[in-house]
Amino acid sequence: MTESPIQEPAEERYFELIEQPKYLIGSVAKMLRVNDHVVRDSINLMGLELQRDESRRKARLFSAENVFDIANFRRKRGLLSWDSPPATVVVYSAKGGVGKTTLAAELAVQWGFRGLRVLAIDLDTQGNLTQMMGYDPELEQDEEMPIDSRQLVEYNFGSLFTIPPVLPNPKPLADVLKMPYGANGPHLIPSDVTLANLEDALLNAQVRDFQVLRLLQRGLTKPTLQLDLSHYDIILFDAPPSTSMLTNTTLLASDLCISPVALDALSFKGLSILGGRLINMREQVGRAPAVVAVPTFHREHRRRVTKVMERLNTYYGDILSQNMVRETEEFKRSNVDVEMPISLAFPGSKTAVPDLQNLADEMLLRIKSIMGATSRETGGFDHA
Repeated sequence: MTESPIQEPAEERYFELIEQPKYLIGSVAKMLRVNDHVVRDSINLMGLELQRDESRRKARLFSAENVFDIANFRRKRGLLSWDSPPATVVVYSAKGGVGKTTLAAELAVQWGFRGLRVLAIDLDTQGNLTQMMGYDPELEQDEEMPIDSRQLVEYNFGSLFTIPPVLPNPKPLADVLKMPYGANGPHLIPSDVTLANLEDALLNAQVRDFQVLRLLQRGLTKPTLQLDLSHYDIILFDAPPSTSMLTNTTLLASDLCISPVALDALSFKGLSILGGRLINMREQVGRAPAVVAVPTFHREHRRRVTKVMERLNTYYGDILSQNMVRETEEFKRSNVDVEMPISLAFPGSKTAVPDLQNLADEMLLRIKSIMGATSRETGGFDHA
């Protein structure tokens, strides 16, 4: 029988946007892909204090933060390892509605379950990734109903740049950063409508094509108290489906572009547009990310889906992922409703979560290959 997350009792916590679920030990084991006894051993060694169910069972209840804390503990003990240099990944499609933001959120969470330190950066002024991770970009402080300042989105990726006159005073990364699942979970640089200021600044900046790349390199190789990215394994961008300068500079700064392709003709065309852009980028500036196309909303025994897959294999077989994301109710809801990552909302899913786990593993293998690291078949991880 599949376990479902247990919700916390309702309380007067008016500032919380999305009530985070609580999980039984079986769900935590599924997330981390270990046995129940491994979870028990870990929390005993950690001395982790957990909430107890109010029912007669008094079962231990885990928060998402607890799950990532356990993953981090297992990495520190050498049970999870990652020996690749820091990588920059962008999830991008020229067409909307293909599951792009959902995929970005799921990769961040799944990689976090493996003990990786992930920084997710929302580049869409609509803030869908920001909302999926529990923040409302439009929320403002109200004197009559005070809001926990940690829930407010006050800064975004543009806040880190120095590009006068539009962006003259950069903010420290610590002020911009959000930690929706605690210090050991995926971190987030949120987005709101004021991110458009970065687009305006880039249009008038010198060497504008390399602004994002320079910022990342500075934070990774010459960290300061103001900007330190050196402890992240993967920096993951969720880029909007546009041809903006910000999207171009982010593609240029990335090592890998993951492009979801919903299995219909229109998103197939979107992949063609992306290919053309990257060819031009390589010709003009001598750099472009590797690309992997990920089929989404796959439905078996559908004639149209079969035809699109055949075309994808014919024209893009060399960049097509081995794994795909099948169309499920969870994936459709997450893509439309923008609630929370599937891997946290439905840990017992028998289709969506295994698809996302397999895809996350495959992407890690590709990242290791791209970054030139020696890789084992497991992608550097021991799931024992």
